[in-house]
Amino acid sequence: MGSFAEGLYTFETKEVSTLAPQGRINDELIKIKSYERVYTIKYGPFTLGDIKCEIRLLPYGEYLCPYLCLLDDAVVVKKFGYISLVQDHSRNGDWKIHTWIKLNEEQGFEVEAFAKALGLSMVQLTYFSKSDQEKYSKDDCFLNKFVLWVIADDSRKAPANAVRLGQPHQPEFISRNLSVPSTASSTLLVTGDFVDIIFLVKKDTFAAHRCVLAARSSVFRSELLALQKDINMSMNSLCVSIQHIDGLTFKHLLHFIYTDTLPPDFEEVTPPERYHRMFVAAHRFKIEGLKLICEKKLTKVVADAMITAIDLSEYHESGQLKIVQHD
Repeated sequence: MGSFAEGLYTFETKEVSTLAPQGRINDELIKIKSYERVYTIKYGPFTLGDIKCEIRLLPYGEYLCPYLCLLDDAVVVKKFGYISLVQDHSRNGDWKIHTWIKLNEEQGFEVEAFAKALGLSMVQLTYFSKSDQEKYSKDDCFLNKFVLWVIADDSRKAPANAVRLGQPHQPEFISRNLSVPSTASSTLLVTGDFVDIIFLVKKDTFAAHRCVLAARSSVFRSELLALQKDINMSMNSLCVSIQHIDGLTFKHLLHFIYTDTLPPDFEEVTPPERYHRMFVAAHRFKIEGLKLICEKKLTKVVADAMITAIDLSEYHESGQLKIVQHD
């Protein structure tokens, strides 16, 4: 049969005018199928019966497209329906039905290509055109209501090859007994207790533990096993030289390996160039959690640069910037 759930959600879309350049960015990124970099605004998370979900607003060209996103990859939705309402300021703020989709057998939960690329199970609810935004917005924002109905298929779970939801995979959080003990100074990485490998990174040296490195990075594991086989010894005092990375980047890499975090003040003081180097190092050693953090930062930097270039090319008639933008 499946379980039926419904919910009513109201949210305010703020600063509508600022979404226009993001729409142009998304338009260009979707054209080149760079879906993982598209810009979305999140509302939620909400609870629809037992289903956790959120609404994402995707600026796309001159349109604003709200999407319903499921946040549980074990849920299979076989039918859904909704009513989209918007506050009409031309009629004393009355609520007006914008879109009405009845729940029926034909209305499946179809996932679009860019949703798969984002790793989200999401479906478009409606869209607001430029004329809609101008008509319903007041003080550069407008109010939306969604009345949602969902029937989940309780007889089965999502197949093993179903779209993974939420963020890309991150490693399991490392035990606090190892990374953050009661006294911070007694952390294994800080004290150097029981270290069994020394890294020479240009002019810097770093002590570490082979078992931790092998557990957190498949690259470290395979390279350490190869070294052990080649030199045919227990490697009680192994010293390894690394030349393709700088000392500060390797220090931060080790910190993340041991704690699953970056230093508390890292984001405030770190320029994009440092994230670039760390992204390369995280990719080299397959530290996916660190790679994701760097990717998000660099994506924002790229998006901000593209917005600036588009605005300059359109409003200040820069021919060269238009050529770069097109390319």
